[in-house]
Order: sequence, then structure tokens, then C-alpha cells
Amino acid sequence: MKKSIVLFVIFSLLISVSLFAAGGAQQAPGGRQTVNFWYLWGGDEAGLIEKVIDSYNKSQSKYTVVGLSTPDQAKIITGISGGNGPDVTDDFHHNAPLYADEQIALPLDEYIVRDKLDTSKFVKNAYDLMKYNGKIYMLPLSVNIDALYYNKDLLAKAGITTLPKTLEELMQMGHDTTIAQGGQITQLGSNLVSVQDWIYAYTYANGTNFGSVGNLTPNNAGFRKVLDYIASEVAAFGSTPLNNFITSGMSNIYSPQDPFFQGKQVFRIEGAWFYNMCKSAGVNFDIMPIPGAKSVGGTGYTFLGCSTMFIPTTTKNKEGAWDFVKYITYGDGAKVFITLKGDCPALQALSTDKDVVNAAPHFKTYLDIVSNGTMIGLPLFTGAQEYSKAILDAVTNVQLGGAVDKAMTDLQAAVARIGT
Repeated sequence: MKKSIVLFVIFSLLISVSLFAAGGAQQAPGGRQTVNFWYLWGGDEAGLIEKVIDSYNKSQSKYTVVGLSTPDQAKIITGISGGNGPDVTDDFHHNAPLYADEQIALPLDEYIVRDKLDTSKFVKNAYDLMKYNGKIYMLPLSVNIDALYYNKDLLAKAGITTLPKTLEELMQMGHDTTIAQGGQITQLGSNLVSVQDWIYAYTYANGTNFGSVGNLTPNNAGFRKVLDYIASEVAAFGSTPLNNFITSGMSNIYSPQDPFFQGKQVFRIEGAWFYNMCKSAGVNFDIMPIPGAKSVGGTGYTFLGCSTMFIPTTTKNKEGAWDFVKYITYGDGAKVFITLKGDCPALQALSTDKDVVNAAPHFKTYLDIVSNGTMIGLPLFTGAQEYSKAILDAVTNVQLGGAVDKAMTDLQAAVARIGT
């Protein structure tokens, strides 16, 4: 008798597991369906995401989103590929081609059409980055753009009382405020310690870009000017002192030893998240849009990236996952996310929303860039990461004292091997 009961229990469990693996949605208390959301944020930011999740769960009665902080992209993708991943997750727009080709991300076009989403409400440049091979695999959660940070004390100490109005003035100020003593650089004026975004921002501010799918332009004139600028700094301060400072700065980036936090860097190009870091570090700073070259004019030139939401192909609750994606990117949750997290909105209306504008003192500068700036991303194709690496390699080669002509030639050869 006992043996029969045990066998019955085991058999029942096997059936349950099989049904779960086949795609049946889990049931949460109260008859709700569970939607598992693995997200890349950790630390304090994870707490903010949980507040967004809580606001969604309270907004309706059909689904319960269960969040799990998983700041390991590889772990999430491995889970999805093995059929044991989340129902919904976040990522970055540049991974869309890979996730589409590897059948990791679910196309969203059917849901967008069915629910009549007005996609024109998204910032156009941001939504355009969601398209790959004619389909939409992600929706933008926030817009990642950059502004120019500057140390007010260091500028005042150098006797500089006016901010740069052109890219040329910015580069000259960066040069003039770099201090070299005893064979080493003790203060860096330029953006050479920064995220890679500054390279693209300077290229765009010179009036050119890196092309489009099928027509890549790595040898554009604006990028050539960026390399010429780096070469001039190497010639002025020496390859070894300059690279020692850059290497040390990049290894300490965002840590308490970050040169900008330490008052050893004058200008820095960074995203909105950098603002609160600077405040916590006690830096006397301010921000402004990145100026354009004399030949271009205008302000707000920036590299454009997007934080996104997507639904894995192995999700066990497509409808619940889609409902949450709509809420956090297109619905009321978009405002909740932006005001809590402090990121720039991907919905155009939120750029002028009073609550969003007043959420943080630095928001207006970034929102003005969203509204008026020139935001450009790299072409979206499966070789985009290799393209980005080839561009960065060209920069590194010149920083190390290499010739600009050779760096450009090597870059074009590398890009020719990538293809589109």
C-alpha cells in the first residue's frame, strides 16, 4: 500500500514537471499567473526595480511578477537557452541581432499590432534601434545618452571663466588644463579617461558617423579628426605618461579612486547615472551638452544606446511577460521606472513631464539633449560588437604612439573582414 502511494506521488510530480517544462504558467497565490523577471541591476538599483515590480503587481490582478537580481548577462542567456530562464528580462539594444539570430528573443511585432501600440510615442532614434531584419525584438526602456561633465574648481584654478562653445574649444581647454610634472601626468584635462561613448560623440560632433548596415564608414572624416586629436595629445605629453594616467584611470573608473572624483580630471563625458556619483564624491562640478565643431554648430552630440526589455523564446508565460513589458516601457510603469531610476525616458512625452523633469536637478540637461540633440547609434547588425572593437583598437593604437594613417588602414581592414 505504501509503495503504491509513493509511486503515485512520484508519478504526479513527474506530470507536474512535464507540464511546467512544456510551457504552462506557474500559479501565484490568489489565482494569479507568475511572471519571472530576471534583471541585470544589482545593489541599490535592484531595490528600485523591485519598487517598479510592486507598482505593476498592484496595478492589475491577473499576473504577479517575481523579480530576481541577476547581474550576470551570461547566466541569463544560458538559462534562456536551456529552457530554465526567465519569462522576461532586460538587456541592451545592440544585442538584438545576436538574440534574434540565435532565437533567444521573441519577435514582438504580433503583439504590437494586436494591441495597437502607437510606437511613434517612443523617441524615434531609440525605437529605430529596436529594428533588426524588419522585426522588433525589444522595446526601449530608457535612452542612454551622454553629457559633458566639468570640474568647476579646476577650470577656475586654470583661469578659465567661459565654457566651451565648440568642440575645438573643448579640446583646446582639455589640452591647456592637462598638467605634466616629473615625467608623469598629474591632471588630465581631456576625456581620454571615459567610457567609449566619447569617441562616437566627438565623431558625430564633427559632422560624420560610422555608416549604416551595408554601408559602413569607418574611414569617416570626423573619426579621423578624433585620432588626430589623440595623436596631438600623445605628441605633447608623451605616450608613456599619457597611457599610464589612462590605464590607471580606467582601472579605477567609478571607484573612489576615479580621477574625476579625485579632482584630477577636468572634463568627462558620461551618462545620467554619473551625476549622483559625482555628488557623493563631493566634486564641485556641473554638466552641459557636448558642443559641435565650428563647421557643424549646435550642441547635444552624443552616442545613443538603449536599455531594453525583451521576451525570451523559452518563456513560460508569453502573455504575462508581454503585459509587463508594455507596462514598464509604454504604460504607467515607464514613468515609475524613470523617476525612481533616474534614467532618460524612451517615451517622448516623459521628456517634458513635470514630475520627470523635477525628479533630479540634472534631468533638464539630458532631456534637452533627447529633445534637441543629435543622437546616433552604431549600425545594428550581428558584427556590431566587432565593429565597435575595431574602432576602439584604432584609438588604442594611436594612444600608444601609433601613426594615424596606419590605425585607419588597420581599421578598414578589420571592418572588411566583419561584413554586414
